[in-house]
Amino acid sequence: MQASKKIIFTGLFFFLFQSYLFAQGTLRGVITDQADGQTLVGATVIIIGTSTGTATNLEGRYQLRRIPAGEVQLRFSYIGYESKTLDVTIPEEGTVTLDVELRAASVEGEEVTITSQALGQIVAINQQRASNTIVNIVSEEKIRELPDANAAESIGRLSGVSLGRSGGEANKVILRGLSDKYLNVTVDGVKLPATDALGRGVDLSSISQNSLAGIELHKAVTPDKDADAIAGSINLVTRKAPEESEFRLTAKGGYNNILESFGQYDFDLKYGGRFFDNFLGIQINGNLESKIRNNERINIGYDTSLDQNRDYLINNLHLQYVDENRSRKGVGVIFDFNLPADGNIKLSSMYSTTTRDFLTHSRNYPQAQGGVTYSFRDRENQIDIFSNSIMGENTFLGLDANWILSYSRSESKFPYDYEANFFEPSSSGVSGMRSGMPIIKENPEQFADFAYNNFENASISDAFYRTQDNSDAELTARLDLAREYSVSNAFSGEIKVGGKFATKDRSNVNTRTFAPYRLGYWREFETLPNGSVARKDFDGSHFEDFYQSFLNNPGSRQPSFSDFLHSDPRSRFILDDFNMNPLIDRDRMRQWYSLNKNGINQAGTNVEYHHDPSAEANTYDITESVTAGYLMNTFNFGQIVTAIVGARVEHENHDYSNTYSPRQIGGFPVPEGSTRDTSSTYSETIILPHLHLNIAPTNFMNIRLAAFRALARPDFNMRLLSYFAWRDSETGGDRILVLGNPKLKTAKAWNYEVSTSFYGNRLGLFTVSAFYKSIDDMYHMLNGINTSGDTLINSLGLDWSSPHRANYNLFVPYNSPETSEVYGLELDHQINLTWLPGLLGNFVLSYNASLVKSNTTLFGATTDTVYVPDPILGERAQYQVRTITFEQEMQDQPELFGNVSLGYDIGGFSGRISAFHQSEFYSSFSPTGRSDRIQSAYTRLDLALKYRFTDFLTVVGNVNNLTSIRESNIQHNRQIGYKIPRSTESYGLTFDFGVQINL
Repeated sequence: MQASKKIIFTGLFFFLFQSYLFAQGTLRGVITDQADGQTLVGATVIIIGTSTGTATNLEGRYQLRRIPAGEVQLRFSYIGYESKTLDVTIPEEGTVTLDVELRAASVEGEEVTITSQALGQIVAINQQRASNTIVNIVSEEKIRELPDANAAESIGRLSGVSLGRSGGEANKVILRGLSDKYLNVTVDGVKLPATDALGRGVDLSSISQNSLAGIELHKAVTPDKDADAIAGSINLVTRKAPEESEFRLTAKGGYNNILESFGQYDFDLKYGGRFFDNFLGIQINGNLESKIRNNERINIGYDTSLDQNRDYLINNLHLQYVDENRSRKGVGVIFDFNLPADGNIKLSSMYSTTTRDFLTHSRNYPQAQGGVTYSFRDRENQIDIFSNSIMGENTFLGLDANWILSYSRSESKFPYDYEANFFEPSSSGVSGMRSGMPIIKENPEQFADFAYNNFENASISDAFYRTQDNSDAELTARLDLAREYSVSNAFSGEIKVGGKFATKDRSNVNTRTFAPYRLGYWREFETLPNGSVARKDFDGSHFEDFYQSFLNNPGSRQPSFSDFLHSDPRSRFILDDFNMNPLIDRDRMRQWYSLNKNGINQAGTNVEYHHDPSAEANTYDITESVTAGYLMNTFNFGQIVTAIVGARVEHENHDYSNTYSPRQIGGFPVPEGSTRDTSSTYSETIILPHLHLNIAPTNFMNIRLAAFRALARPDFNMRLLSYFAWRDSETGGDRILVLGNPKLKTAKAWNYEVSTSFYGNRLGLFTVSAFYKSIDDMYHMLNGINTSGDTLINSLGLDWSSPHRANYNLFVPYNSPETSEVYGLELDHQINLTWLPGLLGNFVLSYNASLVKSNTTLFGATTDTVYVPDPILGERAQYQVRTITFEQEMQDQPELFGNVSLGYDIGGFSGRISAFHQSEFYSSFSPTGRSDRIQSAYTRLDLALKYRFTDFLTVVGNVNNLTSIRESNIQHNRQIGYKIPRSTESYGLTFDFGVQINL
């Protein structure tokens, strides 16, 4: 044993310090385009006949160190350009600076000019080619040339990516069918805090691209990257300030065809420059925008219980119109300092805020002669993201040291969230729904035709006021130490070791108050700030007439829908077929809440708005601490094989504090009960081995292989020691039990990747990839399975017992009992057609397609038919619910999706038309398998145009959702096999137009 330790120590000492034994020098320089001096990012530099090589960074700079003294031959290469070979003499000590110009590959001897779109694609191709791992790139040049709406839209053009949308705008990245909570999102390696209330996803629509030098999508992470990346990792990259000062201003206005309004604007500003002989670099960027994100939606309700759950009919139609304005503001400041020995320190601060102001108008028309419900929800949502970091690249005792100290914070809150429901009762020939409606299974628009829409008879039935405040703050310290070594001309490498500590404070607070107006809970008095009780003052308000009518007739205690309408009310056609006329007036709705929120009876004993304790089920405070360390070694065998071998260890230690209900919550009409505080802990250590191979058997081909382990931590609310049980006393049913699972394990996945790329000046970059993920302890949420007793709870390893004596609906997270799998194929081709003759050489083409499949094991329920003897009727059928497990593909995972983008440049004009297609996928699964939800397939077209009048002035225009496609949702009964439409949603077409000024 002692002899083995000596051998290991001696070998490690030799690898780390052998360079001191031989005379060595350094070679550095900048690689540029011969025609215009543009730096070339991702250009490769190799010493012929050795294993030594590198690639240029974001500034187009390269550096080769510890080169043995003497004559060496260098090859400089860049796809789309002619390679160049040079002989250089390396001194025994010291540095040689060699700047190199490369010329664009010619066509039949004629010089080729690289157009703007082609340059953006060439940069991305070369960065991907130079990487030792499997990565896709969106280059800075591509971001700047024809910019997308936000960072998520740009990432959505890469292979393996589909998008989640909010208000028609991409905000979530779904990689290889795994939702955004399985992704790790960073800025220069600094993790962005989650913005979701319960999950770990990041809303990327809040990130402006203005300051980015590129976007890296890592599909295979190495040991020096955070491990919580089962799907992959997204790194938003910034760079040092340019040596020549730059100023860029973009100003755009916009049009939304749903609202037929030009009330949109978008301003982006960026400045960068260097001072004090390039010692200090400063970059400042800011953005200010306002967007209309209105949408229209219909939802169809069904009775699926016919013929023993084998048939269905439509039993209601729900119309919805969302009137939303979305605004963003952001500012970023980056200082970077050039230090001796090529060191650098960068200080970065970024702040962005997104505000959503939206009023949701809804109507529900029931089947037969039921009453009509009119609902309105007025919400304001604000998402703030702040990130502050200091990072450095330095040399210490012959080691390359990279370090980061960072603090990031996000906060998502609803400062205002009020909902009011109005009910128009069924009264023959007067209100509600007309008689004579046929039983229908399609064409739900018939429902609206049978409604009276008697707004005078529709009175306020109940109202809710909700609050939510969610925050996430993370403090991180990270250190990486690396040392290059060379054993011989054919064998070199780098040893890298590092560690990270991160601590996260996470909180979520939910409250809800409820006013059951339909039962006469409107109060004539209110509690004043000093605690006294006084009569409400309606003088001068919109509800003065209502109050007078109440005084004349005290039995009338709630206003009608008509009292909330403007004198000249707005109206809205939904999806061109359904008329929502009139729309409620927001000012009157807000005034009603302001006048009545402190309502109370004259005795001061019974309030108008009652606290609902069940809203606290997801209130929590969490502290998560993760300590990680890794060791990795990169081996270079000539210029043919590069191997990365290593392992990462992550230890997580989490403390959870939350509320629970010590007894069943119930009561009519307002839920009553109490909550108490509780706490729990969770700890786990996970070892994550890694092996990556990059094989280049020819000068036009790369084969990349990877086998590594990654993880995914559960949603924040899943591990709570949570217990909430309640029963809806009004209906006599709807028994509910919501549980947390403190024993829930972190999901762990073995990831296997193979990617083969072919590249060349004419071919561009053509890549075919395959992947397989084997995931243990995949976590799921059991959403409302109907069960009884404690058998199912105990089968999950939990010690809870249900307070319900009859059947109830159980909500609880659990680890899948079997291994889950995700696997698929990806095809990606990026090509510049500069080699075609004449004007055909101005085309730029990229396309990709992904095929993804998966399976996981879920808990569910089935209905068994049991025949029992009856003394009168003989045998009688009886139905029993039984818990089962079944295999199913994962949710939010389209099987087939892809992009096609065709661009063209001529003179000062640039244009691009792009298409994204995704097949249908399951968005949720029901415990019984009778009401699964499927998101329908769709294809979306976008158009981007740009014309550069001068080097300083450019006009830009973008058309999003060119064909105004609608998104729809389907209900699938897996037990019987039928599919029925559930919803259709339209965001319409948007157009923006503006100018860009570059100085």
